Amino acid sequence: MKVSRSGYYKWKIIPKSARQVENEQISEIIRKEFHKSGDKAGYRTITMTLKRKYNIQCNYKRVLRLMRSMNLKSIIRRKTKGCTIVRGNEFEENILNRDFKADNINEKWVTDVTYLKYGKNDEYKAYLSAVKDLYNGEIISWVVSKTNDNPLVMKTIKAAIEA
Repeated sequence: MKVSRSGYYKWKIIPKSARQVENEQISEIIRKEFHKSGDKAGYRTITMTLKRKYNIQCNYKRVLRLMRSMNLKSIIRRKTKGCTIVRGNEFEENILNRDFKADNINEKWVTDVTYLKYGKNDEYKAYLSAVKDLYNGEIISWVVSKTNDNPLVMKTIKAAIEA
């Protein structure tokens, strides 16, 4: 590398600057938090973690530069599938009209679908569809599926009718 001997030894004995020492300390924290997140945290999340958890004021560009120097790249999430296209003629009439009280059992049922996250870092979703009786608030039937689609709701309603 064509470096003079005296230049090499002069470079070797020069102590690290305070900025270099601080960068090394921050780099260790960044590496720890990055791996703790399952390699998913990006520079914005890491910057926020440094401020909140470690009380370190650090510009996001500095965090980005340090992450690039350590070759830490976050896993980019895939785009989720878009929801179905709603057409104007597919709306049903509002029969309940916000009257959620029932006088008899099985007079009014409502249904809803919600998702439940699971897995190591909540990377998977399961969809829970339930039918509820408005008379006593009892859940009549429920079905869990990996997909949020019409067959999920139809299975739930069929199970409620059979119950």
